[in-house]
Amino acid sequence: MSCPRLRRSLISVFALAVVWLGGLPMVKAQDHLTPEQTARLKKYLPRTYAKLQRREPVRVVVTGDSISTFYQPEGVPRYDSGMAWEGRLLSRLSGYFSYHDTVFDVEPSAEITASRRKAGSEWTHYRNSLAAWERSRKGAPPEAPDTFRFHADSDSSNPVAMKVGELVRRGLPADQQPEEGAAIWIYNFARDGAQAPQVLETLATDAFPAAPAAGPDLVTICYGMNDAIAGNPLSAYRTFLEQAVRICQARGADVLLATPPVSCDPANPRESLGRARPYAAVAREVAEAAGVFCVDLGAANVWAPSDLFRLTADEAFPAAFGLVRRQFVYSAGPPETLHPNSAATLRMGDLAAQELLGRQTLRGPVEVTATLDMAKGGKTDGTEAELEVRLMNPAGGRRAAVASLLSLPGWRVKSGPSDFYFDLEPQKAKRVKIPMVRAANARSGSNGSFTRGSLLLSDTDTQQLVDLKIREQPLTLTWPEGRMDKATGEVSISGILTNTGDAPVNGTAKVLWMGHESEVRVSLEPGKNMTIPMRLVMPDSEKQVRFLETVAVSMDLGGLMARFEHRVEGIRYAGLEQKLPMIPLGKWSAPAPDNDPEAAGAWLTIQADTTGIWFYIEAPSSVMPPRQDNQPWGTVEVQMDGRKSGENGTAGFVDRLTADVPWEDGEVPIRPVRPAVFGNGYNFNYRPGSFRSSVQTRADGGRRVLVAVMRSNLALHEWDLDGYGQNTLGFNVRLNVRDSAGGLNPAWSSAVAASDFSMFDARGLTVLELSRRPSPWWSLRIF
Repeated sequence: MSCPRLRRSLISVFALAVVWLGGLPMVKAQDHLTPEQTARLKKYLPRTYAKLQRREPVRVVVTGDSISTFYQPEGVPRYDSGMAWEGRLLSRLSGYFSYHDTVFDVEPSAEITASRRKAGSEWTHYRNSLAAWERSRKGAPPEAPDTFRFHADSDSSNPVAMKVGELVRRGLPADQQPEEGAAIWIYNFARDGAQAPQVLETLATDAFPAAPAAGPDLVTICYGMNDAIAGNPLSAYRTFLEQAVRICQARGADVLLATPPVSCDPANPRESLGRARPYAAVAREVAEAAGVFCVDLGAANVWAPSDLFRLTADEAFPAAFGLVRRQFVYSAGPPETLHPNSAATLRMGDLAAQELLGRQTLRGPVEVTATLDMAKGGKTDGTEAELEVRLMNPAGGRRAAVASLLSLPGWRVKSGPSDFYFDLEPQKAKRVKIPMVRAANARSGSNGSFTRGSLLLSDTDTQQLVDLKIREQPLTLTWPEGRMDKATGEVSISGILTNTGDAPVNGTAKVLWMGHESEVRVSLEPGKNMTIPMRLVMPDSEKQVRFLETVAVSMDLGGLMARFEHRVEGIRYAGLEQKLPMIPLGKWSAPAPDNDPEAAGAWLTIQADTTGIWFYIEAPSSVMPPRQDNQPWGTVEVQMDGRKSGENGTAGFVDRLTADVPWEDGEVPIRPVRPAVFGNGYNFNYRPGSFRSSVQTRADGGRRVLVAVMRSNLALHEWDLDGYGQNTLGFNVRLNVRDSAGGLNPAWSSAVAASDFSMFDARGLTVLELSRRPSPWWSLRIF
């Protein structure tokens, strides 16, 4: 095969990329950095820039979810860090410093390693076949394998056996040749399905090795896709990102903080495009406050030239969504809804690099603001509101735009269109008023003086995402969120009431809680706030094990009843050798009395002594899923916050001990245990045999699952059984049972605690007291 054939291969690959991207614009090339671009790199990546300038090895730690692992569906190449957004961004940046084709994954995945072995074997076979053909010259010459697949056994004397980067290097002048050892080494610790709390695990274990090993020069942080799917509180998401950035900066590493990309569900296009945008907005705010650069992957998904002049207002959103949809179509298998394809991922990295350098902006000039006014809704009970969206054209020329509302958590359009046309004259603004109604069983995006939403804006030039920080009127309430232990009798919490309207507010706010009512006098001038104390009377812990209730604050504003609600989950302190009902997940929205056996999907009993702790989960015979080949009967997860006193129960990471329970009785293998399984601060290689699990079928058809943990594994916990030291620890137990379709069956699956906090957030756990006579206290989760 000759070089012309290689050129034909290049042309075909680039043509295929254009098809994948559906004509989305590619980034123009640039050979050298301008002084302004150099200044931006020095500002945001000072340590990395210095290494690149000296052509030294650069170490990059990647943290995040499947967006950073480069997850792709089966049947297409995947788990290649060089193809992920961060690999592409680093490749683009390093090219300015003559690092050509020098971005390497330190520990490539098993799939990549297998692909390399296969490619090496194919090239060996090709070279042997080519040699035989050149001797005989009979028939057609053998076809070369895929030129662009990375392989470990390349023949540098044959151009077709080289990667494109090698060909580029061959044509460079001597002063641009990479120095010996000049490379970017990626240590990819991202995990499929990860949520924001898990960043603390990576930073405490893998990211910063002990001296004298060199730490990373750059850490990339990209979470939010799974947090959005799970509905984790935005305040918690912010907390974990802030902690992660502080840890990296304290260790001297540069940070790139990335937002999640959009998801793309044709059955629910607006909600899927907007679902993760509140998390993206929070990530940008964290980055700005910390002085680090934020890579907006979602904005990169949507940004493209607009064809608005040829469209009506009703056609603008379908046309824009169609361009996004192409980024989730694969050459093999059905389209995805969560993971952009490889061509789109490369484009995300390209645009991120250009935005970092200041060459590209993913936001147009049109300024968008919004307010949500409950006083102008159609009802007096606060269930309806008027959303006013204002578009301002600060430019000197006339501009047309269509604003397509995506999502506003907790609300939906009451009636009429969701797409609105604006003809904006220079330096002028226009408004549109949209009737909204509260969405049933939807979590609000509000906790404070604003709520977060998003829209897709198609204007004269581009289509783009716009995140809305919507001011709520005329009153807002900022709630406390977190965990409170040792709750008994009457518990006091407080919120901040703010007058966001234009008129004074005077009257009485009523606090409603489990049949109890208290009043607070309110007198607020516009823009002012005050504390609203709330006294929550706890139920009798002798009569029930748990509760899930709503605390509400309401106020009559003279024709409008403003009402604010938050949920509180309470679980009585668990003790040793007590039978604790686990609540079926399907009943948790309206839990049945704890003394009703039907309210327990399973029962939990815990035993402990100075050598260890034993969890016994008893599932009734009614929990019997249909038997399926290669599927376990169920999965048991045990969590323990093993951090020391003072840290236990605070915001932090806690992982799971997980065992797939088979249909057969006997020993149950526990999945590999991670070093920080008992909380950030742990970083141990645990002794084999110090964890054990088994299952036994009872005579009545029910099943008993045991999970045992040796005391020596909880090295940071004081483990006091006599009540004089640290004798409590956070814990949770879940039994997950699948239905015939392979999904989680909420009627058969159950848990001890099931709040809206991430399962990896220690505040989502409840309290175990290492005593046979636990205190009559409640552990509360306020969310």
